[in-house]
Amino acid sequence: MKAASIVRAELGGFNLRFGLANLLISPLPTGMAGRLRAAAYRLCGLHLGPQTLIYGPLELAQVRFAHRNLRIGTRCFLNSHIFIDLAAPVTLGNGVSIGHHVVIVTSDHAFGPPEFRAGMVQALPVTIEDGAWIAAGAMLLPGVTVGRGAVVAAGAVVTRDVMPGALVGGVPAKLLRMLEGTPA
Repeated sequence: MKAASIVRAELGGFNLRFGLANLLISPLPTGMAGRLRAAAYRLCGLHLGPQTLIYGPLELAQVRFAHRNLRIGTRCFLNSHIFIDLAAPVTLGNGVSIGHHVVIVTSDHAFGPPEFRAGMVQALPVTIEDGAWIAAGAMLLPGVTVGRGAVVAAGAVVTRDVMPGALVGGVPAKLLRMLEGTPA
């Protein structure tokens, strides 16, 4: 394989605008400059609603799809060190809060033969509806929807949809209780 082919294969998914945005905001201390980070990400083509704050660098997998597969609503709060896989669309509604070290995964593998169990990649979207809160260290797996006003407790692993107004926690996440003021 020629060097140029290797470089194209290795860097084919590189998004120059996203790389430049990350370079520009890298000197900013984590936990500060939420508006500046959001502005930099908007400039690189990410869809972020007004008044959204981003308090740490976003780690995006499949970044070449970021401009079409990531939608973040208005008045959202994203803490530091968030990983988002963009093999399929990820949508955050308005007023969504994401704690630090949250992982959002949209891709998985089908089971392959014994000599290579991680088979073909399968991608499913993840949706977090208006007002939901994903607490620190939680993980959302492919295909889940977190309902309006729901809360995913710290460290939970969400493997299936969360009802609006529910508090879920654990591994895998289970209903702990319904929250007061559950949206209709």
